Amino acid sequence: MTRNRLQLVIAVAVGLLIVAGGALLGVQPQLAQAAANRSQQQDIEATNRTYQAELDRLATQSKKLDAMKADLTTLQASVPSTADTAAFYKEIDQVALASGVTVAGITTSNAAAYTPPQAAAASTASSPPSASASATPSPVASPSVPTAPQPVTNSSITPANFSTIAVSIDVTGDFAQALAFTKGMQHGTRLFLVNDIGSQKDDGVEGESAPSTSWTLSGYVYVLADAKAAQGTQTDAPASDG
Repeated sequence: MTRNRLQLVIAVAVGLLIVAGGALLGVQPQLAQAAANRSQQQDIEATNRTYQAELDRLATQSKKLDAMKADLTTLQASVPSTADTAAFYKEIDQVALASGVTVAGITTSNAAAYTPPQAAAASTASSPPSASASATPSPVASPSVPTAPQPVTNSSITPANFSTIAVSIDVTGDFAQALAFTKGMQHGTRLFLVNDIGSQKDDGVEGESAPSTSWTLSGYVYVLADAKAAQGTQTDAPASDG
């Protein structure tokens, strides 16, 4: 009887072990799969948050789309992709009419490849030491030399995609009219960089209350294209009225 009971206990124990082992073997893969699914879900949720943030950014930008398009149109007119000199000549006439000057002549050069400005070399010159045998004088503070501003360049603007056209405009009028004309050209639709202004007093003409003054504005307009392409879209300046 004791032997039979022992065998029964052993049999039950073995059965329990088999059941427990089977449960572990069957459940463990499911647990691993569940953990993998949770990790994958977390990754998907993180990706969704990134996409949602980008969608929110684009939605915010879309509200500015009309203003950005208007800015782009203004910039394209300021620095066009063609020479468009005919439109520039019309703008000169409009500004001249508004300011009261008379356009005597317009001269434009062929488009040239843009050359990035170079930083001015720092001056390293110093006063040579005195060869006098006299006693060393007391040190005197030398005035500081102002540092020239460094030119701003952009690596995306190169001679292969940007060109310049030198422009010279001759007008006649008094100082106030010439000043108004200069301001009008500097703040016009087309970007016109004025780098020199000259004037000359004309000889008086009988019947006029005062002799007129000739003014010459020299500067550059710019084209977002290489020089060869820009030259192909240039037109001759109109003949002066004088």
